[in-house]
Amino acid sequence: MDKNTGRFIAVNLTDAEWSALKTVAPDPVAWVRSQIHRLLDESGVSLEIETAERHDVVGTLELAD
Repeated sequence: MDKNTGRFIAVNLTDAEWSALKTVAPDPVAWVRSQIHRLLDESGVSLEIETAERHDVVGTLELAD
């Protein structure tokens, strides 16, 4: 797999779920990213790309209000 290939995750939320999420996590993209990183760190899975590159790829994710 090409190290520069990005992935897109879509989650369908109701307006009520989105509003509730923004209340407890004002930056939902950063929260999702941190949850993914935490899970990977705790699992001991080794990443194939450098940390800086990972942030560049993941940093392109945005959620629309």
